[in-house]
Amino acid sequence: LYGRGLERQRQRGTVAHNTVEVDGEDSSEVWGGFRVARRARPFDLSIMASEDTTIVRCAHDGYGRLPGRVVHRRAWRFGGRRLIVRDRLDGRFRQAVARYHLHPDVQAQGEGRSGCLILPGKTRAVIRWKLEGGEASLRQTSWHPEFGLSVPNQCLEIVLSGSRSTMTFTW
Repeated sequence: LYGRGLERQRQRGTVAHNTVEVDGEDSSEVWGGFRVARRARPFDLSIMASEDTTIVRCAHDGYGRLPGRVVHRRAWRFGGRRLIVRDRLDGRFRQAVARYHLHPDVQAQGEGRSGCLILPGKTRAVIRWKLEGGEASLRQTSWHPEFGLSVPNQCLEIVLSGSRSTMTFTW
């Protein structure tokens, strides 16, 4: 049936997105091929830009329905040949996992707290990553550029060691 099945559920869930999963739960409740209930609502969006740096901050309430009433806050800082992604979880939880799904043409190396991403092309540019507040591992997964199409790719998966983590990408 169109849009149904375990793989479709996985694609729609938090685990298939570049965000933080709390206690193995989705941030919005998804079921069926296209149904969503208790959607995560963003709040506290701010964007600050200077000549050489842009900072974007936002939070969502998607885990507020869980017993620990967790709020996920993320900040992205762009500038100076670097991207810094900071995650903060307010509330009680047992486990949190952040994921960075990579384009299929990107080759990832490293685990633990550092590594690199090798971009495709003649120059094969390298982006280095460094993690604070967790342990990273590489996982095989799939990218879905359109409905019904599945392309193998890698995911950098971070198990947070507390309520905060910082991932720094430099090039």
